[in-house]
Amino acid sequence: MLIAVANQKGGVAKTTTTICLGGLLTPRGTCLLVDLDPQGDLTLGLGFNIPDKKPSCYEVITEKASAASAIVSTKSGLNLLPAEITLAKGETEILTQVGNFYILKEKLESITVNYSYILIDCPPSLGLLTVNALAAADTVLIPVQCQFFALKGLASLLDTIATVQKRLNPQLKILGVLPTMAENTIMTQDVLASLRKRQPSLTIFEPVPKSVKFSEANLAGEPIHSYSKEDKLIKPYQKLADFITNLARN
Repeated sequence: MLIAVANQKGGVAKTTTTICLGGLLTPRGTCLLVDLDPQGDLTLGLGFNIPDKKPSCYEVITEKASAASAIVSTKSGLNLLPAEITLAKGETEILTQVGNFYILKEKLESITVNYSYILIDCPPSLGLLTVNALAAADTVLIPVQCQFFALKGLASLLDTIATVQKRLNPQLKILGVLPTMAENTIMTQDVLASLRKRQPSLTIFEPVPKSVKFSEANLAGEPIHSYSKEDKLIKPYQKLADFITNLARN
C-alpha cells in the first residue's frame, strides 16, 4: 500500500505522522518512507545526513538515479528515500517535461514489490511534487491540526484530490483525516465536531494529543513508540496502523 501523507498547510504533523506510522508498520511488513519535501524534515527527523555524491529524491525525481540507489537505512532501522533543499530545484526542472505528473509513480514502480508499505511525506503545498505523490498513491492520509483556521485549507486539498482522481489517478482513495495536536479544551472538541459535521463521508481517526515528546523523538531520530512509553501518545498511531494493516489485508 502506497500512502501519501498530505496537507498544503505546514505544521500539522505530516512528518511526525510519517515517522510514527513507519515505525509501527515496519514490524508488520517491509516499509519505506519517502521524503518529498525540499525542507527535508523527514530526513532530518530520522537523524540522517545525505553524504556527498549519494543520490537523493532530487536525483530520483529528475531521473538521474533510480529509487533503489537512493534508499538508505536509518539508525532507527527505517528505510528512507531522503531529500534536501535541492529537491526544490528538481520540481522546477521537471515543470516542462511531458508526463511530469507521473514521474514519481514511474520511479517507484520498480521497488514497490520490495515493500508492504510506502509512506510519502508531502511538502506543504499543492504543487507538482504533491500532485506526483497523489498520482502515485493508493490512498491519502490528511493530518489536520485541531485549530479552526486549519480546517479552511481542507476544502482546497479535497478539491485537488478530486481533480487527481478524475484526471490522473482514478484508483486514489482517501484513507481519512487524522486530527493532530489535540488538547483537552472546548476548542479542540468544537473543531472535531465541526470536522465531523463538514466532512461526514470521511473517516476521522482518533486525535493525536499535543506533546513536546513528538519533537523530542524527532530530534532523537526515533518513532514515538520507541522514544516514549506514554500510551496516550502511541495509541492513536497504533490504532491508525491497525486500520491500515487491516485495509491492506482486505
